[in-house]
Amino acid sequence: MNLKMLLRPFRSLVAGKSQSPLERQVAQLKKFICYEPLDGVPPSKAFDPARMEVTWIIPDFKAGAGGHMTIFRIASYLERFGHKVSFLIQNPSVHDSGDAAKATINDHFQPFSGNVELFSGESPDRSGDALIATDRYTCYPVRAMQRFRRKFYFVQDYEPSFYPAGTEALLTEETYSFDFDCLCAGEWLNKIMLEKYGRWSMCWPLAFDKTVYHLDDGRTQRGTNRIALYARWVTPRRAVELAFMALEILNKRGVEFEVDFFGWKLGTLQVDFPYRDHGILDSHALAKLYRESTIGIVFSATNHSLVNKEMMACGLPVIDLDLDTVRSIFPEGTIALAKATPDGIADTIERLLESPDQRDALARAGQKHVEALSWEKSARMVEDAIRTRVTVADGRHSDGAI
Repeated sequence: MNLKMLLRPFRSLVAGKSQSPLERQVAQLKKFICYEPLDGVPPSKAFDPARMEVTWIIPDFKAGAGGHMTIFRIASYLERFGHKVSFLIQNPSVHDSGDAAKATINDHFQPFSGNVELFSGESPDRSGDALIATDRYTCYPVRAMQRFRRKFYFVQDYEPSFYPAGTEALLTEETYSFDFDCLCAGEWLNKIMLEKYGRWSMCWPLAFDKTVYHLDDGRTQRGTNRIALYARWVTPRRAVELAFMALEILNKRGVEFEVDFFGWKLGTLQVDFPYRDHGILDSHALAKLYRESTIGIVFSATNHSLVNKEMMACGLPVIDLDLDTVRSIFPEGTIALAKATPDGIADTIERLLESPDQRDALARAGQKHVEALSWEKSARMVEDAIRTRVTVADGRHSDGAI
C-alpha cells in the first residue's frame, strides 16, 4: 500500500472538518431528504378497522410546541378509540431516547401509552395500516417506507410559505406531489391540496380545550382598553411587526390603550404606551388574560391560528388580517378583519375600542361559532378518513391492482 492510500482516510477526515458553509447546508438538507426506498409489502393479515395500526413520523420537539400539541391530541384520542398508535422521531435533537420523548409527551402534552422511537439516516423498517407524515421533511422517510397499507400527510399549514423562494421552498412544495392522502387543519388548506395539487384531501377543524377556555359567567372584570396581542415575532408568519406599527400609530392619534404581549418574551420596549410582557403563558393564564382583555389580536399570514378560537371561547372579540386564510374559516360577523397594513390595523383597533356594542356583537357571534367544536369530534373525523382510505387501499392491494 503506498503513502497516498494510507493518507486518504486522514484527508477525508480533515476535509469533512473544513467543509464550506454551502457544503454544511447541503449536508444538513440531505439528512432530512435522502432516504433509500425500502422493499416490502403491506401486512397480509386482514385489516381491522376497529384496531388500526397507526404510525406517525414527527420532528423532535420541546414543551410548548403548538403543532405537536395538536398531533398528540389527535393521537391520544385515536388510542382512546381503540387503535394502536406509535411515533417515530426523525433526526432527534432534543431527546436521546424514545422513553425520554414519551415522558415529555405525557408530562407536557397529552396522555399517550404507545411506542416512541428515534431514527436518523436510514429509513425505519416498520409496517402497519397507516403511516402519517407531519411536516415537509418527515414526508421523505414516509415516501421511502413501503410496508403500510396507506400513507397520509397531516397538514397543519402551507409550509412552502415559510421560506424564501429557493431550495427549501422547492423541496417543501415537492412533498405535495407525493402519493399521500391529506388530513388538513381547516378548509383553506383542504382547498389548496384538492385544487392546486390534486390530492385526495379532507379537513378537520382546529378546536380548543373547553375545560380551560370558557366564559366564567361574568365573574371576571373585563377591561375597556386592554389589548391581548399574540407577539411571537420570531415566527414571521405571525406578522407581529404590522401590529406593533399599528400600536405606534394609535398612540400618535392619542388613543388610550394598554397592551398585554404574550407568546414570546420581548424584553424592554422603547414605547410610550403601557404594556406588559408576559412571554409564554400556560393555558390557564392565557384563558384568564382572554377573559380580562377588551380585544384579542392574533395574525397569521398562512393558515389561521387556533388562538383565535381559544379567545372566542372566552368571549373575547378578535381581530385578524383580512386574508382568504381567515375568511375561509370564520363566518362574517364572528371576527373583525383588518387590512394588512399598519394604518388598516390601527383603524380596526380604534373602531372596536370606541364601540362597546360592536365588541359585544363580535364576542357573542365568535363564542357561538366555536361552541360546537371539540378535539374529540376532530379526532373522529381524522379516524374516519384514515379508516376509509386504508379500506380503499387494502382492497386495491387484495385485488393486485397496486
